[in-house]
Amino acid sequence: MNQLVECIATREWSGWKECVGSWDLTADKFHPQQIVANTDVISAYQICYKRSREPILSFIHDDVMIFEKGWDSRVLREFTDPRVGMAGFGGALGHGRDDLYRVPYHLPNLARQHFMSNLRHAEIHGARFTGERDVAILDGFALFVRRRILDNVGGWNPKASYFMYSEWLCCEARRQGYRIRLVGVGCDHLGGRSSGYIPATDNYEEAHKYFYDNNHDVMPYRVPE
Repeated sequence: MNQLVECIATREWSGWKECVGSWDLTADKFHPQQIVANTDVISAYQICYKRSREPILSFIHDDVMIFEKGWDSRVLREFTDPRVGMAGFGGALGHGRDDLYRVPYHLPNLARQHFMSNLRHAEIHGARFTGERDVAILDGFALFVRRRILDNVGGWNPKASYFMYSEWLCCEARRQGYRIRLVGVGCDHLGGRSSGYIPATDNYEEAHKYFYDNNHDVMPYRVPE
């Protein structure tokens, strides 16, 4: 069986096939794809999860271009360590202010700190990083997850919604005792295409408050620099 499946949520914008094609052109190996078109991201990801059987699931936005040859080998190498539950192309060392639960709820206190990536314009978003290291949280534009993490919670959590799905999943990985790894793969996130579609039912404030109320045991969190 293949190790990795590419789960793709797309609204079929004009450049999505070019972006997805860049993953195949730069990968060392073939990876099967589960494509779900014209639905919201979380529903599509849940469908992909249910349809597939591979032990590692890839959730990359359909507006991400990958430039680095062998990106898949770098990612899969991280999962040879059974303690690694997630990997991604952009991540931060801190998740939530240190006094998050010692002061009244304030949405900005949930923010990540010290973001790193090897995006084309990495310095605009934080610091450039080309290696591999532990992080507290990953950005949702490129996530790789060990299936067992999702199995343990029945798949994606709709209450986390579009706004907090990657934060929720990283908390689940930490809760289950897994490490989260940043892999500094050369890429570009165009932004605002299929992944920018937000269902009318998703509420930004409610999603953050739900996250705050349900992650006391794993928030705030920081890895050593």
